[in-house]
Amino acid sequence: MPEGPPGRHALTAASIAAPASALLLTACLMMALVIAQPFALNVIGIMVLGTAHVVLALRYLTGRVTGALTNTTVQVLIVVVAAMALIRALSVLDAGLGHRLELVGSVIIIGGAAWLGLRGRLRYLALAVIAFWALASLVQLPWYWHLLTHAHNLVPLIFLWDWARRYRAGSGLAFTAVNLVWALAVPALILAGAADRFINAISPQFVSRLADPQFVLASTAAPHSSPELALRFLVVFTYLQTMHYVVWMGFLQIAGRREITRLETAVPIIAGWRFWLVVLSASLIVWLVYATGYYNGRAVYGVIGAVNVYLEQPIAVWVLLAALPTRLTSDLVQRLASAQSAVVGV
Repeated sequence: MPEGPPGRHALTAASIAAPASALLLTACLMMALVIAQPFALNVIGIMVLGTAHVVLALRYLTGRVTGALTNTTVQVLIVVVAAMALIRALSVLDAGLGHRLELVGSVIIIGGAAWLGLRGRLRYLALAVIAFWALASLVQLPWYWHLLTHAHNLVPLIFLWDWARRYRAGSGLAFTAVNLVWALAVPALILAGAADRFINAISPQFVSRLADPQFVLASTAAPHSSPELALRFLVVFTYLQTMHYVVWMGFLQIAGRREITRLETAVPIIAGWRFWLVVLSASLIVWLVYATGYYNGRAVYGVIGAVNVYLEQPIAVWVLLAALPTRLTSDLVQRLASAQSAVVGV
C-alpha cells in the first residue's frame, strides 16, 4: 500500500485499486466471521487487540501532526487528553456524572479545535452548531453515548479520506467510495435485517464465562432496542470495531510510514524496537487486569481508550478543515496541509 514516491502528483487508478481492494476483501472476511461469532469476536477482540490498537493509533495520529503544532498546542492537548482519561476513570465510580462530564469535555475539545482551526465569522457558526449538538446530547444522553460508541469506529474513515485526497486524477474519490461501501452500506443492510438468518445469536460457553451476554448486547444496543435489533447492533459494532483495528493497526501503519518516520525522527526514543516494547508492555499490563476479571479489564481499557478517542477528535477536525480554502482556515491548519503536501510532493 505505498503512498508513492515524493514529487509525484497523483496515484494511478491501478495503484489505488490494490489498497481499496484489500480493505474491501478484508471487510468481507471480517463480516463473515462476525456474523458467525459476534459475541466471541466482540469480547476476545477487545481483550487481545484493544490496547495495542490504541498505541498504534496514537503513533499515526501524533506522526500526522508532528511539525504542524506549536509546543503550546501540544502541551494543551496533553493536559486535555489526560483530563479526559481521568473523567473516564470517574465514570467507573459514578457513570451518570462521568458521562455528563465526558460529554462536556468532548464538546470543549471539538469546539476548541474548530476555534483554533478556523478564521473569522466561521468560528462562531461552528461554535453555534456544536453548542446545539451539545444541548441535544445532554437532553438525550443515552442516545449520545450510543452514537459515540458506534461513531468512534468510523473515525478512521476521516484519515483514510485524508490519505486518499492527497492524490489527484480522481482516484482518491474512488478509494473513498469503496470505503463507504464497507463502512456505511454494509452496516445499513445488517441493521435492516438482511443477515438475520445467518447471525449466530448464541454466545459460546467460554465467552459466557467471561462476560454476561446481556451486558455485551446492552453495551452496543440503541436505547429501548428489541432483542433482534440489539443483536444487529452487536454485529455492526463488532464488525466496524474489527475494521477499526484493521485500519489503525494495518493499513495506516503501512500507508502512513512517512508520518510515522517523521514522528520517530522527532522523538527517536520511541523508534524501532522501543515502540514495540511499549505496545507489548501496555498490552501485558491490561491482560493482567483482565485476568482478575473481564469487567476490571474493560474498565482499565476504557481509560486507556479515552486517550485515543480524545486525541482523535481535534486532529480529525483539523484534518477535515485542511480541505477548505486557506482563507477560511488558521495557520495551524495550513501548516498541517503544508506538512501533508511535503510528505507526498503535491
